[in-house]
Amino acid sequence: MAVTSPAIRRILIVDDEAVICKYLQRSLRQDGFDVAYRLDGASALEELRRTPYSILVADIRMPGMNGIELLREARAHVPQTSVIMVTAHGSIESAVEAMKLGASDYVTKPFQAEEFRLVVEKVLNQRRLLDELAALRHELAGRYSFENMISQDPKMREMFATIARIAATDTTVLITGETGTGKELVARALHYNSPRRGKQFMAINCGAFPETLLESELFGHEQGAFTGAVADKPGIFEVADSGSLLLDEIGNVSLTMQVKLLRVLELKEYKRVGGTETRTCDVRILAATHVDLAAAVEAGTFRRDLFYRVNVVPVALPPLRERLGDVPLLVEHFIRRHSAKMNSAVRDISREAMRKLIRYSWPGNIRQLEHVIQRALILADGPTIGPEHLPIDEAEAPQEEPAIAFNDQLPLEEVRDSFLERLERSYLDRVLGYCRGNVRKTARHAGLSERSIYEKLKKYRLDRRAYKEPRPGGTR
Repeated sequence: MAVTSPAIRRILIVDDEAVICKYLQRSLRQDGFDVAYRLDGASALEELRRTPYSILVADIRMPGMNGIELLREARAHVPQTSVIMVTAHGSIESAVEAMKLGASDYVTKPFQAEEFRLVVEKVLNQRRLLDELAALRHELAGRYSFENMISQDPKMREMFATIARIAATDTTVLITGETGTGKELVARALHYNSPRRGKQFMAINCGAFPETLLESELFGHEQGAFTGAVADKPGIFEVADSGSLLLDEIGNVSLTMQVKLLRVLELKEYKRVGGTETRTCDVRILAATHVDLAAAVEAGTFRRDLFYRVNVVPVALPPLRERLGDVPLLVEHFIRRHSAKMNSAVRDISREAMRKLIRYSWPGNIRQLEHVIQRALILADGPTIGPEHLPIDEAEAPQEEPAIAFNDQLPLEEVRDSFLERLERSYLDRVLGYCRGNVRKTARHAGLSERSIYEKLKKYRLDRRAYKEPRPGGTR
């Protein structure tokens, strides 16, 4: 899935001392880099606009346009280019300022060629992650998104297709799933892809109101209907007329209110609290709940006739722990959504941080992941979110092997190793399956080196050739 930039080995050096430029050029060319140099910031900026470069190396102190000014211009005009700043000893404050402005790293004069090459390799590793995120951006804009819902999971993709089919109808839809799985997003997608898209979309959390207040919220009330009713008030059915109404957490509605809901759903009519006039409404009903309504029917806490009335087309959302392969897509989406307001300097997330996110069980699902990324953006003090910026306690996760859902539903093999080894082996098995045995792609997805993947293949006696074709019973 990763897309490698054609400029991945191209570097531009900017320093007013030609001897330094030539020294670095010669050193980097020995490692196979395509290296050019310029002696001032203005000509370097012109070169950056003409030719794509993976890395810009700029001295902070230069006559005319200095390194900080060049950094600002580069970030504005060629944000895909990573920047390494070169600073003299005693000018660390300038280097820190450069990092805050979006520089990827810095080196301090005097430095050895080997030290400089290590910094370049580090930044190139960051570039590879950026390239992968760029591929994710492309996929987010197309095949992996539907409205604001994002997934590469086969079950979710099937759900997107179902939503697209039923959106144009007035069919009642029951959306089920744990808290935080995106039930309201599904409801909004149904509305905004329907003929009612130009009308009101309203949502009410039925579990947030006591019974008497819920009736008033749904149907409205007349002046004097109860203490505090100082004026007539329209209900949400009246406000949402001709549009769509999401009855969220419908499983928490009392049996008495269920009777009244059933009437308005079947007859499209109701009365305000304290009123005598029968009112009609034309509203598409969407219902959502984290409760197992079928079990509630058997337990006698939910009316069977109302269940059949709202469960015309069921849409079940899986918890995030069952589709952890979507975590990178969602992380990229949330960084793009919130970075402008919270921390515009953040451009990516480290492999270690991504591994931490993928290993977590996410009891709060997508909503919890979004909040974690928001907080990480606030805590990050550079262009990259690291594991130390993630406010999750892995000890809170259940001590069991999480389901890593990529493109199959195969059960995880029982192994006799320790828990951590079982987790590592099963995760490697899933990523290999997703990448069809391609070691390079597997290494990129797992955030490891290719050598490490080969070592683990040997350790767990896995044959990468066995993953080139889909396994029976699953789709890769």
